[in-house]
Amino acid sequence: MNGGLMAAWRRLRERTWLALAFDVVVILAVFAVVHAWQARDLPLDEPAPSTILPLLSGGSARAVVPGKPGIVYFFAPWCRICRMSIGNLDELVANGTLAWGRVIALDYGDTAEVRTFVDQLDLSLPVLMGNRQTAEDWSISAFPTYFVVDGEGRIQSRSVGYSTSLGMRARAWMAM
Repeated sequence: MNGGLMAAWRRLRERTWLALAFDVVVILAVFAVVHAWQARDLPLDEPAPSTILPLLSGGSARAVVPGKPGIVYFFAPWCRICRMSIGNLDELVANGTLAWGRVIALDYGDTAEVRTFVDQLDLSLPVLMGNRQTAEDWSISAFPTYFVVDGEGRIQSRSVGYSTSLGMRARAWMAM
């Protein structure tokens, strides 16, 4: 049995395209399992929490904009992955691919820390100042975490960790 399995494995590895396809499937499966585990406690297919928070720039705003799909993105100013991926959302909204986006700061020391983060990245999105209750309401336990919310205010997708512009765009498109 073991010899037959090894022979089959060698035959698979000798066929370059078949071996490559197998490797890609395994890698995608690993990513899917990790994503499912990371997002296991996040809300899905339910109304987004009704959240109104202070804006970094003053005033207040709702986390979810009704009427069109958009993304609510939670970050921490110390998070390196947030620093690398938050610009993808900013770009999608700036170029009109996505109707709206909100970024919510959590786990920060003070407003100056958040302002420095935002200024360094030259973000144009509204930045809402979250708190422990916000993190509880949205079940946030890691950064970055984002939710795609449809036009009716329901959470259609969620993700934890780095996401490309293409990934965000695809998830938002599916929420339409």
